[in-house]
Amino acid sequence: MAGSPTARRRRLSIELKKLREKSSLTCAQVGEALDWSGSKV
Repeated sequence: MAGSPTARRRRLSIELKKLREKSSLTCAQVGEALDWSGSKV
């Protein structure tokens, strides 16, 4: 995978957010399922 670690992390964040929104889930719902805080998600 090309690019800096920061760029890869940003791209991963964008893709995870798209998937979460496509599933109609909130950060709080995902956080609860993972036993994390919503802000961590």
